Amino acid sequence: MYFVALFIVLSSFQLMALEVTELRIPVRDKTELAATIYTPVSSPSSEKKFPVIVQFTPYGRSEALQRGRYFSKHGYIFVAVDSRGLGDSNGVFTPFIDEGRDGFDVIEYLAKHPMSNGLVGTLGGSYRGFAQWAIQKYRPPSLQSMIAIASVYPGYDFPMGNNIFSDYTISWLDFVLSKGNNKRYGNGDGWQQAYLRQKNSGTRFKDLDKNAAHLSDVYQTWLAHPSYDEYWQKMVPKQQDYAAITTPILSITGHYDGDQRGTLQYFKNHQQWGNKVARSEHYLIVGPWDHSGTRKPKSHVHEAHFLNPSMLDMFKIHLDWFNWTLKGAAKPAYLTAPVMHYIQASGLWVGQTQLKSGADVQHLSLQSLQTQGEQQPVSRYRYDPATPHALPLSKDMTGSVNLPNEHDGYVVFETQPLDSDKVLFGRLEAEVWLAMNVPDSDFYLDAFEVCANTLPRLLSKARKRAKYRDSLAKPVSTPINEPFLIQFKDFDWVARNIEKGCKLQFVIRSSQWHRQKHFNSALPVAFQTMKQAQIADIQILHQPQYPSYITIPWLKPGDVGKPVVLPLSQ
Repeated sequence: MYFVALFIVLSSFQLMALEVTELRIPVRDKTELAATIYTPVSSPSSEKKFPVIVQFTPYGRSEALQRGRYFSKHGYIFVAVDSRGLGDSNGVFTPFIDEGRDGFDVIEYLAKHPMSNGLVGTLGGSYRGFAQWAIQKYRPPSLQSMIAIASVYPGYDFPMGNNIFSDYTISWLDFVLSKGNNKRYGNGDGWQQAYLRQKNSGTRFKDLDKNAAHLSDVYQTWLAHPSYDEYWQKMVPKQQDYAAITTPILSITGHYDGDQRGTLQYFKNHQQWGNKVARSEHYLIVGPWDHSGTRKPKSHVHEAHFLNPSMLDMFKIHLDWFNWTLKGAAKPAYLTAPVMHYIQASGLWVGQTQLKSGADVQHLSLQSLQTQGEQQPVSRYRYDPATPHALPLSKDMTGSVNLPNEHDGYVVFETQPLDSDKVLFGRLEAEVWLAMNVPDSDFYLDAFEVCANTLPRLLSKARKRAKYRDSLAKPVSTPINEPFLIQFKDFDWVARNIEKGCKLQFVIRSSQWHRQKHFNSALPVAFQTMKQAQIADIQILHQPQYPSYITIPWLKPGDVGKPVVLPLSQ
C-alpha cells in the first residue's frame, strides 16, 4: 500500500506519452533511496503491465532522462535510483559496499509495482556496471536480464590496477562525494595542479585528501588496503555466485576502456564457473572505444580514428536485448557468436565462440628487439623520482605525453617492419628479467604501432609493481642488484590490422603521469616522500640464462572469425 499511496500523492507530469514520478524506496535497514520512475502511459481500462529496467547511479538520477524517455516509449518502466547517501537518497555512501543488498531490495520492490509484470532488468556502465555484478551476489528472484557496460572491478582496475593507484582516485571521490555546486568532475585544473605539486614536491600520496576534507574516510580506507586483499575481493561475486547466475548478460567494453580489464575478468570468471545455460546467454561486445565510448560510440579517441562500422546504435542494441530477455521476442539475429570484436583499421566485426587470442603466436626475445647498434645482453635506464614532472598539455595516443624528458629514463624495443599485413588479435604477454639497486619500483610496458611518416599509435599497455610481481594479494621482497622476473600477463585486449611495412614498438619505464608516483622506497607507496626517494638504476636482462621476451598474438590467415553485422547509428 505504501508504494501505491506514494504514486497517488506524489506529483507527476506527462512527457512524450510517459509519466514521470518521484518515489522513495525503503531498503532492509529502513534507509530510503530516491528514485525517478518513467512509466508508459496506459489507460486504466487496458490494465497493461510492463517489464522494469533499473539503473543504479552515484552520479544523480537525472542523468537517466534520455534513457527513461526512450525505454518508456518502447513499453518499459524505467527507474533511475540514487546510490545511498548521494543525490536525494538517505544514508551514507561508501563506494562498492552497499550496492548488492540495496539493489536486491530495490529490484524486488519494483517487481511489485502496480504496472510491473514482475520481470526486472538492469542497465548501466562504469560504476553502474559494477553495481549489477554486486547485485548478482544476492540473486534477486525478479532479476531476469542485465547489460553491464565498462564495469568497474573494485581494486582490480579501479581505484588501483595491479596495486598501483590512479591519480583519478581522489578526483572521482571528490566528484561523487561533493554536494551541489562544489562538484568538480574528473581531472579538472584544480586536481591536476594538486597532482603536479604532490609529484614534484614529494609529499605523501595519502595526503591528497587534505585538499578536500570530505574525502578522508573513504580515501584513507582505500589506501590502507594497497594489495588486492579480502577487503576488495568481497565486493564482487565469488565462484559460487557465478555458478548460481541464471540471468542473460550482455557485457560491453572497448580497446581503450579504462575498465576493460574488469569487464573481461567478470566475463572470464562467468565462463569458467557459470552453469552451461547461463554461459551460453552471456554475450560480449569489444569495440575500439574509450570508457565513455562504450555507451555512446565515438569515431575517434584522440588521434586514433575508426571507421563507420564502429558507430553502433547502442540504444537499439539495448532495446533488442531487453525485448528478447524481458518480453520474449526473438533473439536478435546479430547475436550469432558469444564474443564480438571490432578489428581496427579494417572496420570488420567478427565473432568468436570464446574469448581467445590469435593462435599464430610469435615469441620475440628482447635482445632481438633492441633498437640501437649491436645487440647487448643488458639494456639500462634510470628512474629518478626527483626529476620534475611537467603538466601534460594534452592527451594523445602517441605515448609522447607520458615519456620522461630524459632519453635515459626509458628503453625502447622494436620489431622489424612487417613483410605482410597481419591482424594483431588478443592480449600481448611479456616475461622480463630485471635487476635494480632499489627495494621496489613500478614498471610500465606499453605497445605501439609505428608506421612510416606517422606518429606512434598506442595499442595496449600493462603495468606491475615489483613487490607484487608474484601475487596481487601478498608482497614479496625484491633482491638488490640480483635478477628477478616480472610477467606481464594482462595487457589490454587489442584487435587491429597492422599493415605491411609497419612495426611494433615497446616502451619500458617506471613512471606515468596519471599513476601514483613511486619514490623507490620499501615503504607503502602512499606514505613515501621525497625524503625516501632513491634513484633506480634499472637493468633489463636479455641473455640466454635470462630470456626476456614478448609474445605477440597474430590471427592465422583465414582465421579471422565469422563476420558479424551489428546495428549502426543513423
